Amino acid sequence: MSPEATVSCDFYASKPNHSGSRMTGTGGIRTCSGGPVACTSEVDLEFYNNFSSMWMTAGTARQSKCAPPLRSSTAGSNCVHHPGDPNVAWRTTTIGTFVAPNGASAGGTGNSPVLYVPCV
Repeated sequence: MSPEATVSCDFYASKPNHSGSRMTGTGGIRTCSGGPVACTSEVDLEFYNNFSSMWMTAGTARQSKCAPPLRSSTAGSNCVHHPGDPNVAWRTTTIGTFVAPNGASAGGTGNSPVLYVPCV
């Protein structure tokens, strides 16, 4: 087994939360093993744009510490209601990288379940 194969991190993304017009999504690095020397993760709160048929980033947060303990960050955005709008699909996505002691790097992602809510 190569040295870089012994280092790993588990990235996660939690289902978004909403309170009134405020949306938040939390994600990060759940665990690391093998002693990475550097870690970073970016959490994106995304909504699905029906007109472009694409996921769009509404908020971003970053952190750069390795787990354990759990390392997370929360991205947030306001949801604006327009009359006649349907429910909006929201998700949290985490993108992360880590560096092994030998200098090799690797990464991972985590995607949350989708939350459908109307903007209020």
